[in-house]
Amino acid sequence: MGKPKQIAYTAFDGTEIEASALNIVIQKKKAVSANELARLAAPKGAQILYNALHIGPRLILRSAFQLLRANMATRVISVVVLLVIDKFSLFRGRISFKQFLINVVLALMLLVGGTAGWMLGSHAFSLIMENLILGILAGIIGAGVLSAGLSFIVNKIIHLFTTDDTEDMLAIYTQAFTVLANEHKLNHDEITAVKDSLNMCKQFVQDLFVEEDKITTANAMLEPHVQEQYEIRNTKDTRKPLIQSKG
Repeated sequence: MGKPKQIAYTAFDGTEIEASALNIVIQKKKAVSANELARLAAPKGAQILYNALHIGPRLILRSAFQLLRANMATRVISVVVLLVIDKFSLFRGRISFKQFLINVVLALMLLVGGTAGWMLGSHAFSLIMENLILGILAGIIGAGVLSAGLSFIVNKIIHLFTTDDTEDMLAIYTQAFTVLANEHKLNHDEITAVKDSLNMCKQFVQDLFVEEDKITTANAMLEPHVQEQYEIRNTKDTRKPLIQSKG
């Protein structure tokens, strides 16, 4: 038997609203596809292929060795830049210290995964075929795949033990939404309509972190959407409104 449903309240029409229906979530972007991954590697790969077709083997080797040297340096510089930005955000109070530590771990995973993926990809291909150009391309693909995979796994492990700033702010929005929905006795369709109209993105949710009174700010953002659904219902319902103004 599954877990019993957690009922948040009973709507104006008598339907029971489950607590899970009130959870506000960020609209997920399309997952990174193989085409997007290939597009990341395309600029460097295109340079090598162009040289192969138009310039000649000597410049091919020079470009290849430049790429080998630049790859590691690029990853290190990228990680350093990311961490500097995060540290600046920490000092400005835009992220928590917990979020900063999570970002440090994930940035290091990008570096470790990218380096290991480059070495494994290029080495594995060299065992199959002695081709410098294709070996470099295999290293680029390996770096992208392994760094992304390692970061994804580590991120999942981290979230088994703690939450990040985005999840903490989403919980505040959900708390405020639950109160408003309860006051207005929203039904399932109205809850869904409100959540669809929010168009919540990660950056928008994270911006709540800098507010002193987060509950009030979240309530002010959500209330117009909830009130809109409540007014739509009242235009269709000739009964006496459930929520009456005070005073």
